[in-house]
Amino acid sequence: MRIIGHRGTLSCPGHSENTLQSIRTALDGGADGVEVDVQATREGVLVLAHDPDLGRVLGTGARTGPVIAETTLGELRALRLPEGARIPTLAEALDLAAARRAFVVTEVKPEAGGAVAARTARLLAALLDHRRKQRPGADRVTTSSFDLLTAASVAGHGTVSGALIVAPHVDPDVAARRARERGVTDVHLNPVHVRHDPGVVARVHALGLLASVGVVNDRDEARQMARLGVDMVCTDDPIGLARKHTAVIGAATGTH
Repeated sequence: MRIIGHRGTLSCPGHSENTLQSIRTALDGGADGVEVDVQATREGVLVLAHDPDLGRVLGTGARTGPVIAETTLGELRALRLPEGARIPTLAEALDLAAARRAFVVTEVKPEAGGAVAARTARLLAALLDHRRKQRPGADRVTTSSFDLLTAASVAGHGTVSGALIVAPHVDPDVAARRARERGVTDVHLNPVHVRHDPGVVARVHALGLLASVGVVNDRDEARQMARLGVDMVCTDDPIGLARKHTAVIGAATGTH
C-alpha cells in the first residue's frame, strides 16, 4: 500500500502546502509520493495551487489573493509564501519526484470541472505526453479529478494510472462503474465510503480498477485499509504513517 502526502503535504512542519519544500520533506520522511493540486496561469503554465486564488496560503484570507488563472507565472514568482517559498511549477515538482523515483498524483482544479478545468486538463495531458517522449520511464504519475469528464480526458496521459476522485456524498459503486466505462483506471474513495461499507474496496477491484482512499490520518484506519487491500492512501501525515508503514502492513498481513 502506497503512502501519498496530501497537497504535497499539509502537515510538514514549517512548510506551506504544494511547495517543493513540503514535497521534499515528505519524500525524505519516507512517503512513497505526493498528491498535488494543478492549475494553469494566465499564459498556460501549470503550477501547484489548491484554491482559485492565493489569499489563504499567503495568509491574507480566502478570495483576497491573486487569481491563478488571471496571473502570469512571472507575477506568481514575485510572491513569497509565509516561510519564503515560491509557487512551484508542476514541471519542477515532477522533476523533484522523478529524481527520487517517487509517485505524483496530479489533481486538476477546480473540482467542479468546466472550462477552466478543461483547459488545465489539456495542458496537463500535453505536458505529460511531452515528458514521456523526452524522458521515457522517468515520471510515475497518476492523473485525477473529482469531475468524470475531466478525469477521463487525462486518463492515459499519466504514466501509472488515471483516477476519478469520489466525493463523500456520491455512491462509490455507481461512480466506479461510470469511471470504468470512460476509461478511468482508479477510483479514489473517501474514508466514509469504506467506513460505511468495507466491501466497496473488493467491488472496485472486481471491476478491474485500483482503489485508493483519502484522506486517512489515523494509524488504525490505515491498518484497516491495508487489510482490505487498498492500493494507496492519501494522508496529511505521510511522515507519521510512513514511519509506521512496516508495522501497518505487517499487522494487516500477519507478518509483523
